[in-house]
Amino acid sequence: MKKALVLLTFLALTAFLCIPAMAADTPFKTYVFSKKKVSKDWSPRKTVSIKENRALGLFNDRNKRYSSQTVLTIKDIPAQSSVKVKFTMIYVGSWDSGGKLADRFIVSTAGGSELLNITEFPCLLENGDDNMPINNNGLVRVGERERAYWTQPLTFTIPTSEINEGEVKVKFRGYLTGRKTEFWAMDNVELYLN
Repeated sequence: MKKALVLLTFLALTAFLCIPAMAADTPFKTYVFSKKKVSKDWSPRKTVSIKENRALGLFNDRNKRYSSQTVLTIKDIPAQSSVKVKFTMIYVGSWDSGGKLADRFIVSTAGGSELLNITEFPCLLENGDDNMPINNNGLVRVGERERAYWTQPLTFTIPTSEINEGEVKVKFRGYLTGRKTEFWAMDNVELYLN
């Protein structure tokens, strides 16, 4: 009887310790953009075909034919929770790292608090030639041309202080120098509660 009681206590303690850890590894919400239209949580909701998949985008803040940004509205966040966001960023074209013509990708809350600020990109070209990309993940058609693209997993956390009554709006925006040569998209967005 004593052994059974010790075993039950051990199992209960193990479950008590493991269940919160397993919950932290399970996304609160997931967005995969496999259809032309996406969840109303996103604005705008247009997708683009990249290889066999679809992604949210394309975006370019200098080209009137494309949206400049996307905003994700996250609702039903439990009190005192922060939210960890993981997603795949897709850089299309010749994004510039550093210098006068540097591009920038920023994620912020609707109130303006910066959550992510990137100025270094994986977009490499041999001799600066758009037709000679290095280590790209493939090509995507943009207008009349095929452009190289690179993917990069990104992560940021929305602190509890930015969440108001279980809701927060998150703005994703690229500040680009190329009206026709630089674009971005995103895919595989996962939200985790902390």
